[in-house]
Amino acid sequence: MAFDFTCARQADYLPEVDAEAQELFMQARRAEVKRGKKDHANITGLYELSAEKGHWKAMHNLFLRYLKGKGTPRDSAKAIKLNQKLVDMNVPIGYYNMAVLLEKGHGVMGSEKDSAQYLLKAASMGEPNALIKLGRFYGFHLALGEQQDDKAAAYFECAAKQGSAKAFDEYANWLHVVEEDYAKSAYFYLLAFGGGETQSGLFVLGAFKDDFAKFGYQLDPSYAENLEQELDRLYEDPLYRIPNIVELYPLPYHPTMGRYNPETDQNEMPE
Repeated sequence: MAFDFTCARQADYLPEVDAEAQELFMQARRAEVKRGKKDHANITGLYELSAEKGHWKAMHNLFLRYLKGKGTPRDSAKAIKLNQKLVDMNVPIGYYNMAVLLEKGHGVMGSEKDSAQYLLKAASMGEPNALIKLGRFYGFHLALGEQQDDKAAAYFECAAKQGSAKAFDEYANWLHVVEEDYAKSAYFYLLAFGGGETQSGLFVLGAFKDDFAKFGYQLDPSYAENLEQELDRLYEDPLYRIPNIVELYPLPYHPTMGRYNPETDQNEMPE
């Protein structure tokens, strides 16, 4: 019997972001990813200004900085209070953060069962980190012979549907390693690269440059060169993104599997 799971859209639960709050958030992100010495106090301050305006991503990043003491004294109580605000706002990542806090025992009282309930709540709302964590658990962390691939695949696929570059990469790994679906895997590695995942870019680049990961594609120096140029841009600007990468650089057909078509969710050979 197939695993019965309904994949929700995280976007349906996310509050609208104020334009000024978004600009403050992006100022913080640009300062955070730039090379060289960073002014962590300024970064934290920018996140605080954005969070005060209700920016949920800023609140999440600020939560992490309070926990780690980056740009501000470490303050678990402050972090927990801020995350509780995310939960009160019904933001999916707030439930995921609470699951992790309970799992690691960071200043909140609760059991493993409580942690699991928060994790499942986050996953039921389409939170990609929660979905990835569940996918890894059922696909890789259970004892050999006890893995539940149907659950793992469903969770990884749902995570990828949220548009997260990290989730694209995780789903691509699953397709590559477990399902050995190289055409579909390459498609999701490419999406992950377009979302800023450099390792995914290196992986799909290698499929056409030297096939070090044994994808089975015919080598294509011209295609590989295009991806290398985009990798150089991403190295220069970590916030560089290529949202239309699968249209800009359509994957060549795999010799035996064809090319993945997201509209049919099938690999198709050329007519």
